[in-house]
Amino acid sequence: MATMTKRAKFKIVVGEGKRQSEVWTVSLTKNDVYLASSGAKHTKISLHESGQGSWSIRSEVLDQVPFVPTTGRHLALWNKPKVSMGHLSALFYLLFPDSELRPRELRHDVPLIRIPSPGKGAGVRIDFALSPPLDAPPDKYPLDVQPPLSLLFSHQLANRQLLVASWHVIPIPDSLTERMDRARAMSWAAAVAQGRDPVGTKAAASVTDRHGIPGFIEVAPNGGMFGVTSLGN
Repeated sequence: MATMTKRAKFKIVVGEGKRQSEVWTVSLTKNDVYLASSGAKHTKISLHESGQGSWSIRSEVLDQVPFVPTTGRHLALWNKPKVSMGHLSALFYLLFPDSELRPRELRHDVPLIRIPSPGKGAGVRIDFALSPPLDAPPDKYPLDVQPPLSLLFSHQLANRQLLVASWHVIPIPDSLTERMDRARAMSWAAAVAQGRDPVGTKAAASVTDRHGIPGFIEVAPNGGMFGVTSLGN
């Protein structure tokens, strides 16, 4: 069901029982969308009304983070893709491979939107898309979310556009698994170079699918089983 306030917050987790993702918080402020992971407190993803997106180190913690790029606090920048999803415009996606789910203790006093584990060799993809400005209340707007997509939530922004989040399960190709391994290896190498304990370091990767839609994968901490030696692109 769509909500109509100018500010809103949704918390999402993938998995159940002993294998779960980090908790992701989607914060909506007027016409901007912000995404942050409970496991990456120094960074956030911003999707602005202007069409620019960024994965950035939070400005308030720049002096606490050892991995600030010499070019500034942005780890990745992109422009809104020109890709349609029916009558919606694609915006961004998050990908949660089953291989990256880990044992976690989650707070029980925080309302969560929970998505089941995708299963071995698969991942949960959460897509965010925007409608044109609505002339009618959101509950009168027909959301074109058809199987295999499932509606996660929707929310009307201040500019009357509707943000729609949906999810489905996709196979994880070998090429993507290799990219996650490279991200893990680079995170390990960076920690060693900075004199930090590399065991348990997290990694992340910005990705773009074959349709040109930008996305993000958070790679689970490396528990010390380190066998990847190639750091090439």
